[in-house]
Amino acid sequence: MTGNVAGASQKLAGVSCVVTGAARGIGQAIAARFAREGASVACLDVSEKRLEPTVTGLLGLGLQARGYVVDVAARDSLVQALDQIASDFGQPIGVLVNNAMWTRFQPLEEVDTETLERTFGVGLHALVWGLQAVVPQMKRRGGGSVINLGSTGAKRAVGCSLVYAALKAAVVGLTRAAAVELGPHGIRVNALVPGMISTPAALANFDEPTLAERSASVPLGRFGSADEIANAALFLASGESQYVQGAELVIDGGWSIAAR
Repeated sequence: MTGNVAGASQKLAGVSCVVTGAARGIGQAIAARFAREGASVACLDVSEKRLEPTVTGLLGLGLQARGYVVDVAARDSLVQALDQIASDFGQPIGVLVNNAMWTRFQPLEEVDTETLERTFGVGLHALVWGLQAVVPQMKRRGGGSVINLGSTGAKRAVGCSLVYAALKAAVVGLTRAAAVELGPHGIRVNALVPGMISTPAALANFDEPTLAERSASVPLGRFGSADEIANAALFLASGESQYVQGAELVIDGGWSIAAR
């Protein structure tokens, strides 16, 4: 978690925000950025061990944050948590970031039931359950912002990524449909579409030669950072994006449009 609290512009002052998968990587960066911008941030993650230091770090900076240990694929647990967050913060949720992810990269012939069910449970079912829970809250407050995490992996496929690519394509389709349905209620629904981002989990998949090769394939010559994704999330969460609806904001350094 980085950044100067004193220098933040408070673009989310007084807003209750929820970030799933907030214990590390992109989710942690988004939660930290939102908190520095004045939001009350509910950090959701399935791992209490990883979540505790994230929340403690935010509180140590004098920011407003609470941790909730939740398996977002479990509908009842997620709905109860989102209701509890509104009660704890004393106001309806204004921003929901659907970032939590689980997948296993396998060749087609090795894809099993567990991979399918868990990947789509965390990455798609949870989006539906989360929307069902927060939309009534957002209607009460006169609007809100939902930010779903897609991936350029759905646009430019790589080997052993069949389930992951299918999931992320579905996330974009859900985003578009929800944007049309919820727009009349003042609820904006958009998708961030990151490319290769230098989170610890992502970097663990590459040795040094492969990392250099992948970086060279990006027109900007490098992997992106989690903070750069958080910057884009702040734009979609704040009032600066009031006329942005159903968008796919690609953040990949040009990788998905480069000649192969």
